[in-house]
Amino acid sequence: MSQQRNKSSPTLVEVFTELFRAAARPAVTIIFAAVIAQAVVQGIAVPEWFLGLAIPCITWWFAERTLTHVKEKKE
Repeated sequence: MSQQRNKSSPTLVEVFTELFRAAARPAVTIIFAAVIAQAVVQGIAVPEWFLGLAIPCITWWFAERTLTHVKEKKE
């Protein structure tokens, strides 16, 4: 038997994960951007693994956020 959750009363775990996500995304994005900017300014070669991690991660977050906003506007 599956129970449907009411979005107006989320569980403690759901609240914590959303709070963590809301804090972590901007922090990680700023760190990635700062490292990339510093590398460009100083002419430092950034390891390929870093760019391989940073670019898809930032792209995923912005794409997901954009799609969420578009979906919310339609509703």
